[in-house]
Amino acid sequence: MTQPDEWKSPYDPPKQPDAPQSPYGQPYQQPDQQPQQQWDQQGQTYPGQPYPGQPYPGQQPYPYGAPYGYAAPLEKNALGVWSLVLGILSVFLLFTCGIGFLAGIPAVITGHLSRKAQREGQADNGGLALGGIITGWVTIGLTLLAVVGLVVLFSIPEFREGFFSETTSEY
Repeated sequence: MTQPDEWKSPYDPPKQPDAPQSPYGQPYQQPDQQPQQQWDQQGQTYPGQPYPGQPYPGQQPYPYGAPYGYAAPLEKNALGVWSLVLGILSVFLLFTCGIGFLAGIPAVITGHLSRKAQREGQADNGGLALGGIITGWVTIGLTLLAVVGLVVLFSIPEFREGFFSETTSEY
């Protein structure tokens, strides 16, 4: 077996007589392109974008590391969820304890705030807010009807006397 005169590492780049070259080959060069013509609102043309991410004239480029194609989460989506949760809780509290209005009033308030945020483009769950508003108002209305009904019943003397009279049971 014969050995070469000089030992070479397999990781060394090959020697080129003319110019040093990168071991990774030629760097990528973008081919020459003719920019597309695009029209602005006044009918004037300006060069198009030769590659994605290049800004139009007068715009700033994308920040480094910005996710491409994803929007930031909307700021006030929690208001609609809270409105619906409070509305459902108000119905539950009305039929179990009779104090549903304590959760119904905040349900209506947060529901209206969420609908306002949806109109301003800060939220996208107006349906949840509408459900909270409806359940909150229904609970408030049923509470008011119950209060009016009790007032009417206690205005009747026979009912009042029968309610407050002592009942004795002789068994």
